[in-house]
Amino acid sequence: MLRFALFAGALALAAGTAARAEDKPQAAPTVVEGVTVAEFQDIMTKAGYQAKVGTDSDNLPVIDSKASGMNFWVYFYNCDGEPQKCRRVQFQSSFKTDKTMQDKALDWNNKKVAGRASNEKDNTYFDYLVDCGGGVSSGNLSQNLERFDTLMAEFTTYIGWR
Repeated sequence: MLRFALFAGALALAAGTAARAEDKPQAAPTVVEGVTVAEFQDIMTKAGYQAKVGTDSDNLPVIDSKASGMNFWVYFYNCDGEPQKCRRVQFQSSFKTDKTMQDKALDWNNKKVAGRASNEKDNTYFDYLVDCGGGVSSGNLSQNLERFDTLMAEFTTYIGWR
């Protein structure tokens, strides 16, 4: 009987300790009003994407990357402070397309909520904008990166590029 009482007491103690460990509140993610190019490069690298920082034709920062076998770029807008914190991040890809694919790309805009297509000569551009105003976490930015990757694959299939 004593063994049973000791076992029951030990079990109750272990259950109480486990419950207290589970009850600990998780730390809230850090919320920021913008992101630097270096911070976003780090988010991309941690998510498994290549992230080569360079500048565009206007000498503004851009990250060159690849997802699902396709190149894409990350542009930064509404930046201020030192270091520059940017409130808008835009993912963009471009594809050589024919008239049929370009018509499908514009059809995407009418039927889909996320991602935007535009055509210029024999190119189709696909972009996705993230607004950091009001605050975002690095987890949210990483989710948006993954979302763009998924959307880009869906888009190229939709227009018949792949």
